[in-house]
Amino acid sequence: MRILGLDPGLRNTGYGVLDVENGRYAPVEGGVVSTGTDQPLEKRLLVIYQDIRSVIEEHSPDAVAIEELHSRYFNLKTAIIMGHARGVLCMAAAQAGINVFNYQPTRAKNLVTGSGRAGKEQMQRAVAAHLQTPDAARNEHVADAFAIAICHAIVVGSRAAVAAAQVERRKERKRPTSRRRNE
Repeated sequence: MRILGLDPGLRNTGYGVLDVENGRYAPVEGGVVSTGTDQPLEKRLLVIYQDIRSVIEEHSPDAVAIEELHSRYFNLKTAIIMGHARGVLCMAAAQAGINVFNYQPTRAKNLVTGSGRAGKEQMQRAVAAHLQTPDAARNEHVADAFAIAICHAIVVGSRAAVAAAQVERRKERKRPTSRRRNE
């Protein structure tokens, strides 16, 4: 499975393309879409949309995992701007027919590091360990994007394991049991 993880931001949107096979994670590409603060909002959003659309076209992910808005913003304007960035990312995925999965940052941190309160450096180290390469996590935005992709892979993997176990239990129930009679 190929997952595109996204860490939305207006100034810097991190992305990470991750291949997942047999519980192993292989980074394909990671990067940052940067926009200038001197540009109007609509032009910045267009740059984010076009660049992520190109990543989607080039790498054909099976799923897109996006970081949700934080639960607490001290500045309402920041939340609104982040919502705009998330909107164009969701639109790029929807246009390509790819399902979008949303994860709270604390959930991703918890699944990737073991602590929902992990700091940036701890996240970068944990992502580097999961991907077995320090290069994929040098930039904090790229590390966050890969963390969201890893989070999705873990969630999907655990759902698959539960489903497989349920199938096995059903098979066990349907198997005939042999009973010997003493005659």
